Amino acid sequence: MKLQDLTIDQFQRIAALEFSPALNDADKRVGVVAIVEGVEVAIVRDMPAKSLTKRYKAIVKEWNELPALAYKRKFKAGGKWWIPTVFTDELTAGQLIDLMDMNTTDERQLVQNLHRIMATLCREAGWFGWFPKKYDGSAHAERAELLKTHAKVGDVWGVVSFFLLSSESYLQILSDYSKHLTKMAQSL
Repeated sequence: MKLQDLTIDQFQRIAALEFSPALNDADKRVGVVAIVEGVEVAIVRDMPAKSLTKRYKAIVKEWNELPALAYKRKFKAGGKWWIPTVFTDELTAGQLIDLMDMNTTDERQLVQNLHRIMATLCREAGWFGWFPKKYDGSAHAERAELLKTHAKVGDVWGVVSFFLLSSESYLQILSDYSKHLTKMAQSL
């Protein structure tokens, strides 16, 4: 299986293994290959070391190629079509508020919040897979779980990369301003 065909959940599990200081390199390799191949860890432990290392290196190469993925204007996940919003001027106030609550500057937090970010950026497609429905903040958690279990990394990574690169300074300014307002309100 290719890395871009994994679900967000599988991708997050791989990232958690890679970022874990408690695991040694051999355990990380075994865990990552088991997740990507969709098999039990015991099966991967029985693989010859040369095959395991070769497969792990191929996965790392795919991981490094993820930033080059183009964003998709719409994608299917969980039996529904989704239309991502990639420009900050197209976001609703509710989407901006939800985004400001997430840390998008730390790579670990970004990966662990990937499903929440996508749930914020995406709106369900309406008629014939076009014309996005209104953003529904109350269904954010439900949307996030659906995307976590069904959305493919190849469909969402380009969207997140494009959005974060194009709006990084804007989101930082909003976050700083929000913190400033919070401090002012607390001092009153």
